[in-house]
Formats: sequence, structure tokens, C-alpha cells
Amino acid sequence: MHQQSANKRLRLALYVATLSIFFCVAFMVSIMMGTLQLSPSAVFESIVNPQSDPVARSIVLGYRIPRVLFASLTGFVLGISGGVIQTLTRNPLADPYITGMSSGAALGAAVAFVVPFLPYFAVPAMAFLGGVSMLLLSIFLAKKAGAGSIGFILAGIAVGTFASAILMVVLAISSEKAHGILYWLFGSFSTSTWGDFQIAFAVSMPALIFALYRARDLNILLLGEEHAAQLGIDSRRLWILLLLSSSLAVSVCVSFCGIIGFIGLVAPHMVRLVIGSDNRFVLPLAGFTGSLLIVIADNIVRNPLNPIAEMPVGSVTSMIGVPFFVYLLIKKGKSFGM
Repeated sequence: MHQQSANKRLRLALYVATLSIFFCVAFMVSIMMGTLQLSPSAVFESIVNPQSDPVARSIVLGYRIPRVLFASLTGFVLGISGGVIQTLTRNPLADPYITGMSSGAALGAAVAFVVPFLPYFAVPAMAFLGGVSMLLLSIFLAKKAGAGSIGFILAGIAVGTFASAILMVVLAISSEKAHGILYWLFGSFSTSTWGDFQIAFAVSMPALIFALYRARDLNILLLGEEHAAQLGIDSRRLWILLLLSSSLAVSVCVSFCGIIGFIGLVAPHMVRLVIGSDNRFVLPLAGFTGSLLIVIADNIVRNPLNPIAEMPVGSVTSMIGVPFFVYLLIKKGKSFGM
């Protein structure tokens, strides 16, 4: 037993160290890379010296840092939320979008694109409202059905399918605006600003802190509602609070950057395969893993050597995530236990 505990601590330490190194490298590369290539010293000079090259300083502080910070935050939110929802539904294939929220956000954004004379901020505002509305509708339908987590999953599928059907109608009538809608659907950080990051951070952080604070209770929920009740945990109340908080955090991020798939599904499993299923460690590390994956994907689409113009980040995360997840499913499927 002592040997197993020591091995687990060693795996945890190695995973944290490796994750930290790779994230720092990816973060720095993201700031250095672009049409104007910058050295690490030039990046540092631009940040700390107000008298440095004004062009480089403007690019670093006004565009690249807010972009990589928002990408990191989005990955962090998706990773933690994915771990929470997989635990709540006891479904290893669940992700933050299983609530129908992504389809609702896409529909809201599409409507904002189509309606004329709306200001720029109408797109994230409508996407946020659409995502939250579909989430609440899924919860309402699941409560009416009274079928627990299975009912919630089925309600989310039904609500998401309905929103997607309406989205197809909006795309059909949007004519020349359809390209902008489709680009948004696959996610991009090309327009991320300090304001986007500040709003998303202010809304998502309290929700994520709550989820991390209740990680131990999530472990108890896996043992069953009766066991949780014996320990004084109101499982139904906790279930709804965690679902709402994690989904709210996801909604505010995707409302600015669009739908970025697979991070919330893959990141928690990557952590579980290394350190086990204790949510006290899985949730925060899934968040940091999600941050790393999204920053790497964003670097790929921004790479000046990329022969294709900047692609949506979501397309890259899916192209990387799907084969990786299939590999894990085939090779280590038995390790996916919750």
C-alpha cells in the first residue's frame, strides 16, 4: 500500500512538472510567433519597458498576450467542466456540451450574425443567452422526466438537436453571412481582447473555484446517493449547483470564442490515466491540461508556416483529439472507469 501511494505521488509530481514545462514553452511560443517574429528578450523588453519598440509592444500587449490568456482560460474551463460533468453523469463520454448548451450558443450567435445593425458585442451576448437557455431547458425536462442522469443526457440530446435544426434554417437564410457563422461555430481566438478575458475570468473563476472546492463531494457522489446522504450531502442540490456553475463558466467562454470541441472530453481522461480518478487532483490538472492543448492548437493555426490561412481552433482540436481519444479507447479502455 505504501509503495502504491509513493508511486502515485511520483506520477503526480512528474505529470505536474511535465505539464508546467510544456505549458510555459507553448505560452512563450504563442507570444513570440506571428507575422512579426519576436525573440524572448524582445518579448520581455516589450512587457517591462514602456520605451521599447512601440510596434512590438502594441502587438505583444494588445493582441498576443490577451489572446493566449483567453485561450488558456478557455482550456482551463473546458477541462474542469468536462471532469465535473463526466462525474455527475457517470458517463466517461460526456463533455460540457452534452447539455445542449453548444447548440444553443451556436443558434444565439447565428441569430446575432443575421439580424442587421446589431453591435459587435451582440454575438457573444446572444451566444451566452442561447447556451444558458438550452441548459436550463435541459434541466427542466430532465426534472420533469425524473430519470436522473440518464434523463438529463437524453434531454440535452433532444434540446441540442432541436436547436441545431433551427440553426440549419438560420444558415439557409443567411446567404453571404453563412461563412462567418460557420467560422464561429468551430471556434477562434483571433478577435480575443483584454475585455473578453476580463469578463470571462470574472464570471468563470467563482464557478470553477466552487467546483474545485466540492471535488471531495464529487468523489462521494460516485459511491451513490445513499452513501452521500449518510455523510450529510444533499446530492440533488449539489448536482444542480455543480452542473449550473460549470456550464455557466463554459457558456461565457464559448460565447466569445465559439465552439471548441473535444477538450472537455479528452483532458480529464488524460489525467485519470496517469494519476487515477480522485477529483481533488483530476479537476485542476484537467484544467491545466485543457489549457495546454488549446494553446498548442492555437499555435498550430497561427503558425506563419501553415500553408492554410488561420483555421478555426476547434477544427484542430478535433483533428488531434479524435485520433488520440480513439487510441486511448482501444489501448486503455479499461482505465476509463470513474
